[in-house]
Amino acid sequence: MKKIHFIPYLLLGIFLASCQESKEPKEQSLNGTWQFVAAHSLSEEEVLSGGVHWDTLAVPGNWDTRERYTSYVGKGYYQRTFEISKKWSEKQIRLRFGAVYQQAKVWLNGQLLGQHVGGYTPFEFNITDQVNWNQPNTLTVMADNSYQRGAWLAWGGISRRVTLHADAPRRMVYQHISAIPDFENEKIRFAISYQIENNSTEDTQVQIQPRISSGTQPDPVKVTVLAGQSAQASVQWETGLLNYQLWDLDDPTLYELTSELTVAGQLEDVISHRFGIRRIEARGEQLLLNNRPLRANGLNRVHDHPAYGNTEPDHLVESDMSDIMALGGRFSRLMHAPLSENLLDLCDSLGFLLIEEIPVWGNDDPQSFASNPQTQQWLRELIQRDYNHPSVVGWSVGNELRDSIPDWGHKTLTPDQLAYVNSMLAYVGTLDSTRLKTYVSLTAYGSHTTMGNEPYELLDLICINSYGDAQKAVRQTHEHFPGKPIFMSEIGRTQIGTAPDGALSEALITDLEALKELPYLVGVSIWSYNDYRSRYPGTPASGFREWGVVDERRNKKKAYRQLKEVYGKWNKNKKYSDEIK
Repeated sequence: MKKIHFIPYLLLGIFLASCQESKEPKEQSLNGTWQFVAAHSLSEEEVLSGGVHWDTLAVPGNWDTRERYTSYVGKGYYQRTFEISKKWSEKQIRLRFGAVYQQAKVWLNGQLLGQHVGGYTPFEFNITDQVNWNQPNTLTVMADNSYQRGAWLAWGGISRRVTLHADAPRRMVYQHISAIPDFENEKIRFAISYQIENNSTEDTQVQIQPRISSGTQPDPVKVTVLAGQSAQASVQWETGLLNYQLWDLDDPTLYELTSELTVAGQLEDVISHRFGIRRIEARGEQLLLNNRPLRANGLNRVHDHPAYGNTEPDHLVESDMSDIMALGGRFSRLMHAPLSENLLDLCDSLGFLLIEEIPVWGNDDPQSFASNPQTQQWLRELIQRDYNHPSVVGWSVGNELRDSIPDWGHKTLTPDQLAYVNSMLAYVGTLDSTRLKTYVSLTAYGSHTTMGNEPYELLDLICINSYGDAQKAVRQTHEHFPGKPIFMSEIGRTQIGTAPDGALSEALITDLEALKELPYLVGVSIWSYNDYRSRYPGTPASGFREWGVVDERRNKKKAYRQLKEVYGKWNKNKKYSDEIK
């Protein structure tokens, strides 16, 4: 394991220890054993009234991991009670869900708090006015996994943490930092943006003091936030390039940004995030990381395990990502949906590059129309949550959209699908201008594809998938859309098969060995690292799609050894070159 340069930051602990606020914890976990019932016949009124025969289920968790619910698709209801510390009585109380698949409704003490659609991103409610202070509170959650996209399993339930948070009247909703090297002028350009929320009854001027764990420090930010409203604030500054170390593949240096919000000199909120200083850009037909050409391969990884569903426990994430890197993987759009936060933290520390994607997929996705507010919400929630992760170098707005009517090889995007992709790429630009914008295409190399029916102008990086003649796919994509780098975000030929004998096809090995010679191809990613549960047509009788180089329990196949050898040949070349073509 390479040495990781994490620069410690002790000032936060000193500051918090010396402040005059109560030492009462500001977060309360609601994880653990909840009551649970899965039944299509139950009404919401029956559940809320208590006339239910409850089972139990772990949170975070997926009901599909339990034998009795392994095939259940529909609504599952969760319930538990909790009490609030009286020391929180002057606080604003938030209830936060890390993720619930796919449609969620939440009630507190029988009163509807609200709904959320989207199975992989967080949402929350301010429950200050609904909570009982002197008696137990009853929390009820409905999760519905009927919505299915793609070939991966729509694992049902509350799959991420559930927490209560106690805040002062004024708080920082988020802080986003970008730290971009300017190599020509030998500077680093820092920019921090904040969203501040004022839950008091008075217009308030707040001051935010950002501090970075090493190097130069920015000036404080002052902004007046109207009562009951939110406001934006920002600060920018420059410093010399030599004052910091860059984050890159072989030396993923991380710093800490801590911001303290004060009102009239009194501390009300503190937030802290790790970040890295790096520049990712497409220049001509090359992908550059920190001003040096990048070629890097990877493996896709489906958030799936028979015992854990898609809950992503630390030990599984750490084992899988270490294994992927041992195979030679350094760059991937791992999955068709937002990744877990612990996986992102790990990739920040390991120096693994990621493209994140929202789950818009296939020839009949009902979300694929221009300026869709639902997909904009998914993208906005994703970028707000993951903005500070240096491992995330790009955002993808969808995967393999296509017209359902023509034969393979003749397919193109429909006009609505093309309008969707272009509108979402433009929307990405309004949320984050520091990362690559992309869409994963299965039609870019089609015989009927033109500049007029495939996105091009707004793409920074062209991503394509191929499960046939990959060499032809890459070359034809380049002919149709010259002048931009291409990343093969999925490559495969037939399912690999079961462990231990499942193997890569000879045709796939030939493709992989030939593709490394194409100068405009910046890397490939094998679909996939692991076998995964699926209800998609063509899934073997086992219930698992056997595309992985390891099976669903992580037993290695012959394909594992084959891929390690093939990727080893790619990686004999330097990942970076000092010369830019």
